[in-house]
Amino acid sequence: MLRSFQWGFVALALAACLGCSSGEGEPADVLAEREPIVGGTVDRGKDPAVVAIDIGGEGLCTGSLIAPRWVLTARHCVSETAEAVQCPSRAPQVRGARPADSLTILVGDDAQTARPVAVGRRVVVPDSNQLCDHDLALIELDRALTSIAPLALSTLSGVETVRGVGFGKRGDNAAAGKKMTRSNVPILDSSAAEFEVGVLSCSGDSGGPALDSRGRVVGVVSRGGPNCSGRQSRNIYTRVDAFRELIDETLSRNSSGTGAGTGTGTGVSTGTAECGPGKRCANGTRCNPSTLRCEASS
Repeated sequence: MLRSFQWGFVALALAACLGCSSGEGEPADVLAEREPIVGGTVDRGKDPAVVAIDIGGEGLCTGSLIAPRWVLTARHCVSETAEAVQCPSRAPQVRGARPADSLTILVGDDAQTARPVAVGRRVVVPDSNQLCDHDLALIELDRALTSIAPLALSTLSGVETVRGVGFGKRGDNAAAGKKMTRSNVPILDSSAAEFEVGVLSCSGDSGGPALDSRGRVVGVVSRGGPNCSGRQSRNIYTRVDAFRELIDETLSRNSSGTGAGTGTGTGVSTGTAECGPGKRCANGTRCNPSTLRCEASS
């Protein structure tokens, strides 16, 4: 069984880092290992389908393009949630849904300079108010991203090590925003819906993929703690294969033109982008490239 103690979620709030310590009073060898172990290496275009998700200008998550119009990420990236989560829990952990059009998809190797290419049109999530064992979501985009090859999905069966990719912090006191990757991270434990690794993810990596040796997504970053690095650091990923029926049916219904959502999931519909590739603003307004919204010309 995975250990059930207090974990901090690893979405990056712009005002604060959740679950990350100051590092004061820790041994020098722990501090010295932070950036190279958590940060890994710069991705340098290796994983174009791993995207950044701007959450209403207030937070940052990571996601994977798994179809031209669909991004796979963590449930807590698209929902209003409890500040801290104890697993298992008897209390609701999801308080409500964020508007889908508050989620902007950014493509590039640095979130600060990445190009906004789409916004959320709809969100599909498991039919549960819990994040433990259910921290996964699908974002339907307002337009198809046809210039990027989507990532394939796979089962965790037989997988012993994974490669992580994300835009999160490279350590408790390191900066976030650059797409980083780290390979050959051992899986320490697993359950029917989640698996555990050691040092790997930090704030901003939420929703990012764990990839197998063939580059297929087997997990999604959920939570971690007690710190982003150090010998006690642990990170929990939601298993993709635990939700494969939800994912496959959602994508299948979308491609057949019958709409998104399934009997085992919850669809949240909201707006669409006003401008951007293929969409122009009306006279007297201009397209804001950061939000893909039409604004009055100054």
